[in-house]
Amino acid sequence: MLITAAHARPTVRGARSRRGLAGGLALVALAVLTGCSGGTSQSVSTAVKDSSSAVATARLALRQDMDGKLTRAAASTTLDDELKEVQTSRSTVLKLSPATQEDRETQKQALDVLDQCAAGFATARAALAANDGGTPSLEDGDKVLAGAQDALRQLEDKVGSQ
Repeated sequence: MLITAAHARPTVRGARSRRGLAGGLALVALAVLTGCSGGTSQSVSTAVKDSSSAVATARLALRQDMDGKLTRAAASTTLDDELKEVQTSRSTVLKLSPATQEDRETQKQALDVLDQCAAGFATARAALAANDGGTPSLEDGDKVLAGAQDALRQLEDKVGSQ
């Protein structure tokens, strides 16, 4: 049987497409493996950055309220919105499936710090709701949030070095 160029071409294309498919699958596998390593650290790093921004915004709102530059309602709304951001970050970290002991420790530490942030928000919200200068005071709320912000910075430094 005589094979013409027209008949040979599909075979060459078939071989090329199989090689292309195999190469594409290899790239996908490499991307998945690369994504898995450091996935916990990357997710925690993002959650920490988002939470750090939320805490900084909440502290700013508290200070503006203390200085009489922001209404209690606006400060309260800001605290509620920023707490939701911290809760979203916590949920993201909680859903991670860390593969190594180091990743599990990072996840646990992140959850502890995010819980500290949530507690800071609870104190700040209670102070804002009391509206009488009693305990907790707005300064107490700011102080607790400052401690949470420091813990976030330390965690960010740790995760950034991994």
